[in-house]
Amino acid sequence: MKLKFFLLLIWLSCFFPLVWGQDSNGNQTNADSIYNSNPIIAVIDGEEVRIDDVMNKKINDLLGELYGTLEQELAEYALEKLAKTNQDFKTVPVEISDKEIEEFYQKNQLQKRGSLEEYRSQIKQYMTDQRIAIQRAHQYAKAAQAGMIKNYLAPPSEFLVTAYIGTGMIRTEAKNARVMFLEYSDFQCPYCSKAQGTITNLMKKYKGQVAFSYRHFPLSFHKEADDAANAVECAREQGKFEEMHKILYANQRKQFPDDLKAYGKQIKIKDLKKFNQCIDQDKYRELVQNDIREGTEIGISGTPGFVIGTYDAKNKKVTGEVLSGARPQANFEQLIQKYLNKKS
Repeated sequence: MKLKFFLLLIWLSCFFPLVWGQDSNGNQTNADSIYNSNPIIAVIDGEEVRIDDVMNKKINDLLGELYGTLEQELAEYALEKLAKTNQDFKTVPVEISDKEIEEFYQKNQLQKRGSLEEYRSQIKQYMTDQRIAIQRAHQYAKAAQAGMIKNYLAPPSEFLVTAYIGTGMIRTEAKNARVMFLEYSDFQCPYCSKAQGTITNLMKKYKGQVAFSYRHFPLSFHKEADDAANAVECAREQGKFEEMHKILYANQRKQFPDDLKAYGKQIKIKDLKKFNQCIDQDKYRELVQNDIREGTEIGISGTPGFVIGTYDAKNKKVTGEVLSGARPQANFEQLIQKYLNKKS
């Protein structure tokens, strides 16, 4: 919370000096100052330093959140101001009929969660808020088109990272793929498990177009996750990565050494003795630790974490954007398509 407030102060002092009437040195500001998404934040030894010079994923995420909030607040502020002199910009009350509420209840299969009467007021409020939001969006667009609003807000600069595939497992054959989907995951993370169905769907949909890769990021509070990561690498030695990967996500509470050895037998690993020794010796501990180090360097802080971007097969690296969490499939598809559409 303190970091967010601190960044907010920096952002506002850089972009909106007119709020205070003077700059940070006490000088009067230029009345024509306009919002800049990459302002000067310091001068070091005579050299200007801008936001983008110190940008990392955490700062970019916070600034993106701030930008979205500023957009919403600016729109509401503008419409309230215009409504004082123009009736066209006042909020018009909306009516939600009982029939519409019932249709929403049935369409979204809420009967599985409770009765219509239990949900009636919540549905009505939700539908009311949605319709008012659409109404206000139309009003704002109308005002902007008429030149009554000039919006100088701009999102923070696109933040790209370069991640090396390293020893990561490339899960799909995509010899000519220009796009990479790199996943950092933890075998005991419930959100990682939830994301696997979506990833499987994406692998099918973009077969031959996108290369999918997996690297380890076991979290410290998931006590057996690092053992599971080692075990999947032991299985990978014998061509059984996918089988072990699947069984581990299906059994997140049973990943002790004896469980891992039993899974090796279950998926019919050819040389069980070698597999069991690999587990006992913790053979791939350093590989897993290296995955964590490199993931942390590019801004992965939790799981699942993803890097989606342009794939350089020759140098085994991907340059693109970081997404976090078990997101809807559409979020991933939008970003994948963005990079598929990029010209070489």
